[in-house]
Amino acid sequence: MTSSLCIVIFTVCSTLCLSKDVESIDSQALSNTFGMPPYKSRALEAVESSVQASAVTPFAPNGTLVDLDYWDSVDDFTPASSDYDIFDWALTKRVAASSEENFLLSPLGLKLALAILAEAATGITQTEISSALGFDLDRKVVRKKFSSIIQSLQRKSSQYILNLGSRIYVTNTAETRQRFAAIAQEHYNTELKTVDFNNPDVAAKEINSWVSNLTQGRIPNLVSEGDISGVVALVLNTLYFKGSWRHQFAPNDTKPDIFYVTPTTQKTVPFMKVSDKFYYTESEKYDAKILRMTYLGNKFAMYIIVPNALKGLPRILTSVGNLRGEMSNLQEHTVDVILPKFKFEYTSQLDGILKEMGVRHAFENTASFPGIARGQQAPNQIRMSKVLQRSGIEVNELGSVAYSATVVSLENKFGEGTDSPVEVIANKPFMFFIQDEATRQLLFTGRVSDPSLTDGAFKLV
Repeated sequence: MTSSLCIVIFTVCSTLCLSKDVESIDSQALSNTFGMPPYKSRALEAVESSVQASAVTPFAPNGTLVDLDYWDSVDDFTPASSDYDIFDWALTKRVAASSEENFLLSPLGLKLALAILAEAATGITQTEISSALGFDLDRKVVRKKFSSIIQSLQRKSSQYILNLGSRIYVTNTAETRQRFAAIAQEHYNTELKTVDFNNPDVAAKEINSWVSNLTQGRIPNLVSEGDISGVVALVLNTLYFKGSWRHQFAPNDTKPDIFYVTPTTQKTVPFMKVSDKFYYTESEKYDAKILRMTYLGNKFAMYIIVPNALKGLPRILTSVGNLRGEMSNLQEHTVDVILPKFKFEYTSQLDGILKEMGVRHAFENTASFPGIARGQQAPNQIRMSKVLQRSGIEVNELGSVAYSATVVSLENKFGEGTDSPVEVIANKPFMFFIQDEATRQLLFTGRVSDPSLTDGAFKLV
C-alpha cells in the first residue's frame, strides 16, 4: 500500500457473558467481579454507608443541582434535534444496504478520524471531506464542536468506562508540522507520534500495544508487518465502552425462545426479560417500536428499533436519516422488554462507501494533505489508501458491560395511574444505536439479523 493508511478501530464491550446455567454462577466470583455481594442493591449500600457517613447534598448553596449523577433514578430525558449526524445516518444506511447480516459501526469514530484529516487537507481534498461530513466551512466551528464532544466523552465516572483514544503515526523520515500537531492535540485530543515504518516489526508491536491497552485487550493484534510496510502515516482511533443497564435483566428470567431470522429460518437463542419504566413510542412512520434503554449514570443510552413486521427492517434502514424526528414522541411507559442476548464482531473496509459519499480526491495521487508533513511531492505524496473499522459488541443481562451491577431495583409506583404495560419483543431482525445523551453523538449503530452469529468476518462494503 502507498502513502497514508487511515484505520479506525472501535470495540464496545457490553456486559461480560454470563453462563447459560444461571444456577451454576459462583457467588464469590460475582462478588469479586462487581465489588459487592451478588444481588445487593445500590440503595442498600447507601443505607448501610449512611450509618457511618453524613448525608451529602447534590445542591450548591443557590439550589443548583451540581452533581447530575447523584440521583440515578432521575432520568429527565429531553429529545433534541441534531443536524450534526447526517453523515452518521448516511453511513449506517449504506453499510446496511451492503448485506443483510449483523453489522456494527462507530460513526463518531470515523467522523473524528476524517475531521483530523480535514485539518491537514487543502483544496478539493479538504472540500470533499468537509462536504461529506456536513461540516461548517469555518474550521474554528468544527474544532469547537469536536472539542466539546471529546470533553463530554472523557468525563470520568464510576458508573461506566469509556476510553477514547486517537493517534496519528507518521514515519520518522518525514518533517512533521508542529502547527498541525498542536491543533490535533488541542482540539481533537489526538497525539502525533513518529514511528519507524521502515522497521515494520517494531512499529506494529508499538501500535498494537497502544490499541490493546485502550481496548482492554479486545483488539490485541490490529496491524501486521505487511499492513504497515511502506506506510507514510497512520491514523488510529479507538473507542471502548462499558456500561451497565439502569434497569437490568434478571438472569433467572433468561429463557431460550425463537428468533425469526427470515420467514423460513428460525433460531433458538436465549432471551432476556425485564419490566420497568422506559421511554418508548410506537412509530407509525416506521411501523416499529422504539425503546430507549439507559445505562447507569444516564449519560449513555441504547435505542432499540423493532419493526412490527418480520420483513420491516429494510423500510426503517432505507429512511434511517429521519429517525431522529421520531425521538420527540418518546414517552415514559411501563414496558415489558424481551431482548435476545447477542455478541458479535464486525470488521469493515469503508473506502468504497466514502467514495460513494463524495470523498474521492483524498484517495488519488493528487490528494493534498500538506498539513501532516513538509515536502509532499511525488513520490512522497500522502493519500488515503484504506479506511478500516473493527468493532465488537456483547449484550447480556447486566448491560453493555459489567462495571458495577445492581440486581435489586426499587420501583416507583407513584404516578402510574392507568398506565398499562406495553411489550417490546425483539424476536426478529432489529437495529440499535448507542449515543451520548449529552451531545446526541452516535457512538455506535448496528443491526442484529441473527443473534446466534458471532463471527468477525471481514466485510468489504
